[in-house]
Amino acid sequence: MVEVVDDQVAQDDTSLSSKRINLTGARVLTLKISPAKCLVQSLLLSLVYALVTASSGMCAESRSPFGTHHDSTKFPLLPPLPSGPSIPLPPSPEDDKEQKAILLHPDIRRIQEGTGEYSGMVFIPGGRFSMGSPNGEGRVDEQPSREITVKDFYIAKHETTCHQYCEFLNRQGLNAKDGSPRVRLDDPNCPIYRSAKSFRPKPGYEEKPMVCVSWYGAQDFATWAGGRLPTSAEWEKAAFLTNLHKMPDNLAMTVEIDSVGVADAFPGIRGVTGFSGNVWEWCSDWYSRNRELEAVSDNPEGAAAGNEKVIRGGSWASTDASRRAQNLHKAEPRGYYRTVGFRIVKD
Repeated sequence: MVEVVDDQVAQDDTSLSSKRINLTGARVLTLKISPAKCLVQSLLLSLVYALVTASSGMCAESRSPFGTHHDSTKFPLLPPLPSGPSIPLPPSPEDDKEQKAILLHPDIRRIQEGTGEYSGMVFIPGGRFSMGSPNGEGRVDEQPSREITVKDFYIAKHETTCHQYCEFLNRQGLNAKDGSPRVRLDDPNCPIYRSAKSFRPKPGYEEKPMVCVSWYGAQDFATWAGGRLPTSAEWEKAAFLTNLHKMPDNLAMTVEIDSVGVADAFPGIRGVTGFSGNVWEWCSDWYSRNRELEAVSDNPEGAAAGNEKVIRGGSWASTDASRRAQNLHKAEPRGYYRTVGFRIVKD
């Protein structure tokens, strides 16, 4: 599979499929090793496990969760970006200090559970925060870091589920105002289907995030639900305040073949999940590679125009680097991707 990402071609490593590791009949040995050697062996075992998984045909970027192989250009999967070492390093004292600093951030104590029309959401206090990455860190389109001010808002604790989206389609129909379908039902990875006149989640996908939905389909749902899609700045601040684990900037990735239920995604505070991995999330902004041209610092809404929309958070098929809160990616607004979903915000 070949996928174009940020003007670079990312290609699946299919060489692993020819490797076979025979672990049957192995003897169990008791060894006395030092802690340092134990750590090295642990990392090596993780690498061996990844090779075994790949040899079994479980490559996350080439296998359909429904067991159907298909043309990746017709039903694209957004892959992560290639950069950094392939094996994660243990957390450093600097990482521990940064996590403690986040825990002490005064805005965290102001995060509250929503009630009434904000049920299922959390309140994110407005104010200033540092958005993006300093020069020399992260990717080019994350730089430079800027002091940004956003107003108060509520954001959904979880990504929108297939069950929720089917309720919307059953009331509003498949097509958006411009006539384009909100969902790509003919994608074998689409988690919902149409039965007679109603839309239903496929078995086991009721509480999984809705994917194969266009940006317009996500925006229409948000409006119908009394909200909107978050701006990229709102998304990053919410991720910063609720997701307390800093993802390293490397190519490490867990062995996953599909998304999980939204409540079981990467956990944060106040029951918030999914800001790191599971599925990418549509934002309202047009994508711009040069953030220095975006002069607005109060409630920025991104570039005035563009060809792609911003997506955030990484997915089950992403590396750690793509799951960082500062990372942003792009996707065509009329594209349908099996790794892109969304969550909504309300003012």
